[in-house]
Amino acid sequence: MRLFLLFVLMQISLCAIAQNDNAYRSTENTHYWQNRKPFAGYWQQDVAYKIDARIDEKTRVIEATEELTYWNNSPDALPFVYFHLYQNAFTKGSYLQELHRVNNQPIRRLGTYQQQGLGTLVEDMQVNGKKVKVELDNTLMKVYLPQPLKPGESVVFTMKFATFFDTGDFRRRMAVYMSSGFPHFNGVHWYPRISVYDIKKGWDTDQHLNKELYGDYGLFDVKLNFANNYIVEATGAIQNEQEVLPAELRKKLDIKNFANKPWNEKPSIIIPYDSTKRKTWHYIANNVHDFAFTADPAYRIGETVWNGVRCIALVNESHAAKWQTASAYVAKIIQTFSEDFGMYEYPKMVAADANDGMEYPMLTLDGGAEPDFHGLFVHEIAHNWFYGMIGNNETYRAALDEGFTQFLTSWGLTRIDGDTMIETKEKNKYKRNHREPKLTRDRNVYNRYMFDAMRHDDKPLNTHSNDFHSAIAHENGYSNVYHKTATMLYNLQYTLGDSLFQQAMKHYVAKWKFAHPYFEDFRQSIIEYTHQDLNWYFDQWLETTKTVDYGIKSIKKTLKNNEYKITLKRWGDMQMPIDFTVKAKNNEQYSFTIPNNYFQKKTKNKILPKWYGWDLLYPTYTARVTIPSGIKWVQIDTSYRLADIDMMDNYKRPGMMLAPESLHLKWESFVNNTPTWKKYTAFIRPDLWWNAIDGAKVGVNFNGSYLNYLRKLYVSVWCNTRLLSLQKYRAFEGESWWNGISPIDYTVRYETPLKKVNNKISWGLESRLIEGFAKHGLYSFYQLNERNQLRIEANTFYRKSNITKNYLFAPAEWSSFDNSNATLATQKNTYLQLQYKNNYRNRFGFGIASLTARTSFNTAYAYLQGELINHKSWKKLDIHTRVFGRLGFGNQLPHESALYLQGANPEEMMENKFTRSQGIIPLNMGGFQTDGFANLHAGGGLNLRGYNGYYAIDADNNGTVYVNYKGRSGAAMNLEIEFDRFIKFKPKYLRDYFHLDMYLFADAGLMNRGVLNISNISDVQATRQWSKVRADAGLGTALTIKKLGPFEKFTPFTIRFDMPLLLSAPPFAKPDFFAWRWQLGVSRAF
Repeated sequence: MRLFLLFVLMQISLCAIAQNDNAYRSTENTHYWQNRKPFAGYWQQDVAYKIDARIDEKTRVIEATEELTYWNNSPDALPFVYFHLYQNAFTKGSYLQELHRVNNQPIRRLGTYQQQGLGTLVEDMQVNGKKVKVELDNTLMKVYLPQPLKPGESVVFTMKFATFFDTGDFRRRMAVYMSSGFPHFNGVHWYPRISVYDIKKGWDTDQHLNKELYGDYGLFDVKLNFANNYIVEATGAIQNEQEVLPAELRKKLDIKNFANKPWNEKPSIIIPYDSTKRKTWHYIANNVHDFAFTADPAYRIGETVWNGVRCIALVNESHAAKWQTASAYVAKIIQTFSEDFGMYEYPKMVAADANDGMEYPMLTLDGGAEPDFHGLFVHEIAHNWFYGMIGNNETYRAALDEGFTQFLTSWGLTRIDGDTMIETKEKNKYKRNHREPKLTRDRNVYNRYMFDAMRHDDKPLNTHSNDFHSAIAHENGYSNVYHKTATMLYNLQYTLGDSLFQQAMKHYVAKWKFAHPYFEDFRQSIIEYTHQDLNWYFDQWLETTKTVDYGIKSIKKTLKNNEYKITLKRWGDMQMPIDFTVKAKNNEQYSFTIPNNYFQKKTKNKILPKWYGWDLLYPTYTARVTIPSGIKWVQIDTSYRLADIDMMDNYKRPGMMLAPESLHLKWESFVNNTPTWKKYTAFIRPDLWWNAIDGAKVGVNFNGSYLNYLRKLYVSVWCNTRLLSLQKYRAFEGESWWNGISPIDYTVRYETPLKKVNNKISWGLESRLIEGFAKHGLYSFYQLNERNQLRIEANTFYRKSNITKNYLFAPAEWSSFDNSNATLATQKNTYLQLQYKNNYRNRFGFGIASLTARTSFNTAYAYLQGELINHKSWKKLDIHTRVFGRLGFGNQLPHESALYLQGANPEEMMENKFTRSQGIIPLNMGGFQTDGFANLHAGGGLNLRGYNGYYAIDADNNGTVYVNYKGRSGAAMNLEIEFDRFIKFKPKYLRDYFHLDMYLFADAGLMNRGVLNISNISDVQATRQWSKVRADAGLGTALTIKKLGPFEKFTPFTIRFDMPLLLSAPPFAKPDFFAWRWQLGVSRAF
């Protein structure tokens, strides 16, 4: 018996030694996973790093030695291990570089080290003192062990490594940039880091593609050797503070000394640089899975202590004046999240002015100024809960850290700053008066989710971080890991009730602190705490792209005294409990909750019978409520947490189709404000114009939409006063004031997606009568993706009467009129058109490729058309090219829709208010002549701008005379080479408002000939013959007005001045190949 007891005591003693071999693996470490397992049978690996690093400010290279002790707590024997060498992702030939290439965002500039493939180099890898075999695959290094590492055993890796700071086109977190004459260093993901071997996936062998990361918890003992003038902060507690930051120096570096220093003024020199002197900063960090640092000679320090946690602000001296409150704000964040979600367990938190926005244990790299850095601070510091203390596999499921942190961002800002974002006030008084406040929860969570969800661009959250259609940044749905996750958590709060939700979240944090949870662990944690089956909830939000969409169908009074029936409908695929509020006619409010199962949250609302149903099962629900004074209005979810993607039918008034509460009508200020997802937003403004025939046009414009997507409506109505019209167009005595001219012009457009069919398919209608031109049509388009669109449309257009030709620059070039007018033997121009458009980007440039097919309903003319416009930069030149071709069929060409040699046809000119009617631009600048050159040019057609206004007459060998200015078919190539970047004249006060492009241009093309009808030149009868190739060349400038004062919605406006000095085929009457010619355009030629 004594021997047995002795044996037991020996085993216990050995276990105690095994778990007390460092500060992390200690029975006294209450955060160590073996002392607090999330569940029976759970395990994770342990690490202890010792790194001694020298950062060379001249070569910008880290040279270091690393000793890593690794404990295998798994039940498996490990014959090899993997290390992550993250910085190899940013080198030539990496997987990340290829990812950029296939996304048509190639890395064009590599730094010197990157070009040589130098990210992190590892030498002399040894295991327990023995050299071992190593295999390298970009960011992964496989290390073969001398013998398998058995369960419960440990192994020691030793190595030398070098990591290279560099600059280039990669978005690289491990950054170096010049700061006050010295390189600033952000040392992140800089050391060989062993991969995680966990209970779910085994080895984490994902290549680093500049997304998220994953690491084992343990102990870091790191020494950083810098030049003597550097101020350093890093993960962990500093061990030699008195040596590197003695009290006298610390006093000089205090942020308060620079409270009045002008922003961006050059920092003072507190520690003179001496290349022969260096300092070693020694840090020890426990219960962390990563280690990062930041260093800059210009750093100044602010500090606030909360509950024993050192809250440190580290700021460049030139920014110190606007960081005076930074450390106190850090303390508020730590306090808020500690109280609301679980205590912060690290000894310090640093917010550093480091031109970034990234999180590391105890250290965040930030930027900006008070108060605009609030959101960044809250987000990055919140990561020390979801990433820092809860070490989920971010690479596998980024939503667990980024999404939860985005939720905390909104939560923290609301708790600290209130429900409205605190931002720097606009300097411009007009903008300041018209800028609407941003609601914190909408700005940080709902706006972006709603934008994606209503377009069906959201993705299932349970998706690998690298699997969002090969996203490089937040595109292709990757932003959903932030905003959809945060929205899910707010809707979980809505579902559970405030108190239960917060307690359940605290339970999750407490259970999984310093461990590695996955999505199934989170949902199980919430379910086990609430004792409710919430799988229906998590299945919807995590595994699908279902959306919430409820509405109020009707409000009816019943035969019972004071009783009303309120009928609700579930339009979306997602089921949720419903809260709704009734406002009575006496202004008293009644609140109700409709559960969707047997769970009833704690609420003051009256609980109604449950609404059990989904998809096709019970899509409607009728609530019977008693409201003594009668119902004024009903609204679903007045807390605005239910993520309903179409809120317009969430408001209802008895007897009204559209409740006023669903509409936000405001005066158009032309200042950008984020549209609200809670209401239909509409703007109203005056609309004024002038032309030679109508004179002053006085009108009003209304335009609105729901989140710039649903139910887009645009209406403009003008009164054509004829005041200030040109004398020759005014009515004679005894004639009507308008004399054949419409007194009222209008434009109406409506567009909305077919959300019940497919949110990618939209339909629209248009009707307008404007300046004698009438057009009515229907269209539909399918947005295949963000780059590709397929569109079909049916239109009819015409001019109302012959007198309306007075508006036109070339009256003879219009042949379609209202055939109800018996005096005109013409007909309307009615057609069906199909168009495919691709916005492309590749290594040859970016631009638009389109294919168009049109057929007429009432004329013998149809065509196929293709156009390719490309933009590419080469050194300091910007090169624009256009390839165009149209193949036409039939002989009955409507004049206004024919293909024109010089540019746009009259049909296209109707789409621009400057070219639609004479007036702002004089009549004599347009038209066609046998030898005259027109000075008004509109881009389009073959775009041979040198032949603008020429009939381009020639003859064949048989003496048959042809016109070539328009035809049935043709092809052209156009080229512009901008060289204005060689000219450095950019006046400081003008460059923000104006941009001047200067370019050489050349155009060449040929046209399907038409026989000259000398009595009616515009009546071109197309032949099968082709003209000769015509070409022009010249010099041009384009002045773009980029913005107009405070009016942010102002559309940039371009005035073009081209000089087509050279023609290959000048007109007979003016035979000079080289001559002075000029023209104006109100947009670029292409």
